[in-house]
Amino acid sequence: MPKKPFSILIDDGNHSEIPVSSPQRDKRPHFSLSTEKIEKPSEKIPFSRKLQYWLIENKTRFLHRTYGIYINYNDQKTIQYLFEVKCTGYKKGLRYYTLSRKRFFKDGKQLEGFMEQLAEQSANCLYPLQVSVNKHGQIISVDNQEAIKERWETKQKELAKRYIGVPFINHCKNITNAIHSPKNLLKSLHNDVVYDILFSKLYINYTNKFTQPLEKQFKWFSGIHKLHFYGNQTVSPIIKENNRIVIHYQGGMQSASGLDQGETAIGYELDAKDHTLLRVDGTVKYTQHNTDKTIQFKAIWQKDMDQTEQRKIEDEKKNGIYIDPNVEKKWYEFWK
Repeated sequence: MPKKPFSILIDDGNHSEIPVSSPQRDKRPHFSLSTEKIEKPSEKIPFSRKLQYWLIENKTRFLHRTYGIYINYNDQKTIQYLFEVKCTGYKKGLRYYTLSRKRFFKDGKQLEGFMEQLAEQSANCLYPLQVSVNKHGQIISVDNQEAIKERWETKQKELAKRYIGVPFINHCKNITNAIHSPKNLLKSLHNDVVYDILFSKLYINYTNKFTQPLEKQFKWFSGIHKLHFYGNQTVSPIIKENNRIVIHYQGGMQSASGLDQGETAIGYELDAKDHTLLRVDGTVKYTQHNTDKTIQFKAIWQKDMDQTEQRKIEDEKKNGIYIDPNVEKKWYEFWK
């Protein structure tokens, strides 16, 4: 029986196309998800805004979502996998996450080549991965490196029973060098574009049609440094039908080695209640050796796999403050 190609849900049923809004002069203080503050350093933050920050941080600490990642390179190669993001804490501007990757597919099929399978099995030793992320969306540390080293040692012995030869030995050396050095391990994570997609810089303003200049970086090619894009991001009004904030970004690419010119356009959808990410849709267009090429990418919240509300309920039960939403109904049925 032929294998059925794997496909992540590309449309969650709530996606709406919203045109990019025109720039506005509104420069009131705003909440920044992951980039530098615009407010003057000497300006005091009102208590009401501090409370608003706290409420958002308090909500996001229960975040436990899975995203379907989809990347298409010039209609020649497609990568798909599930990426689980669990927020485990927040302190002094740092968010702590546990990350997991599952079900990696290339062109709708499981990996088949020798080196591809070897690389995938080795990469699985990273997960679950515990990281600290700053307000700029940058991973600044790996918090469970010892556990990763132990998993790799076990996996390496297991692989040695199945693989031999110089390519295998060299591959193991490269993995060992990467995970035994905090600096090298951090560098390898910075080279994975999924973190640029999920932990990207964004500004949010509570006024409609807010526009802000913004620089973005994406690691699209292994042989080239991160591509820098300079442009504007615009916050559209909240979509009342599905309670989402829509953000559009358009930017031109700074010249890079081997690439003549380029641009990117990205749409983000965030939960209007806590500003957590629900969806990303983007394209990168560039010219290489006089040939126009395109990269398409998506990150889509898998609603049926969401565990955020479950974590919140468990926390409330643990602290004795959980109120069953059906308690009134149960009470009525008991006495009728």
